[in-house]
Amino acid sequence: MPDTSGNLLLDSLPAAARRPCLEAGEQVSLGLGEEIITQGDRTRHAYFPGTAVCSLTMGLKSGDKAECAIVGAEGVIGLSLLSGASRSPIAAVVQIAGSGYRMPIASFAELLQHNRPLREAILLYAGFALNVVGRSVACNSYHSIVERLARWLLMTHDRVERDELSLRAMQVIDYQRGVVRILDRKRLEQVSCECYEANRRYLQLLPWAAA
Repeated sequence: MPDTSGNLLLDSLPAAARRPCLEAGEQVSLGLGEEIITQGDRTRHAYFPGTAVCSLTMGLKSGDKAECAIVGAEGVIGLSLLSGASRSPIAAVVQIAGSGYRMPIASFAELLQHNRPLREAILLYAGFALNVVGRSVACNSYHSIVERLARWLLMTHDRVERDELSLRAMQVIDYQRGVVRILDRKRLEQVSCECYEANRRYLQLLPWAAA
């Protein structure tokens, strides 16, 4: 069994607290576009992304969907368990393919009860996630699509730590064959709305994600 999962939250735990988490789960590959959690379905696994990045979306009866947040190696997907919900209020879709760690939701629930370091880390992350979701409501209501796209690209860039991921006319990114390449990070930050910097400050409050 590996000593680490690739997820910053899990790997920040003391060894004695991390070990049972790794024993309860498994390493998985998350493919582009894969819906790992379906809105309204029973939650079967908690996911801890590694190199993968996922979008959390809320769907409406009309078929429209809105992104609520993105989750990378800093976080976990399955926070609805904290409220006692057995069915997920959101969907989780892989936006950047990569690795992740998952564990059965029953094992996750048991670990939250008996593994204090994990529980404290999850609650800290839940506070961060609440801030981000609240900010996204205001952002989607008042900021332009260009500003929001720039924010999304920057947040994703922070999580994958590579330039390859349309704003092409502004010469801040390039897009070809399904791959977005960031050409000018500083200019992209100028194009983005204030919400990117606010979200980045929220992220820095997580000890395992601070840089």
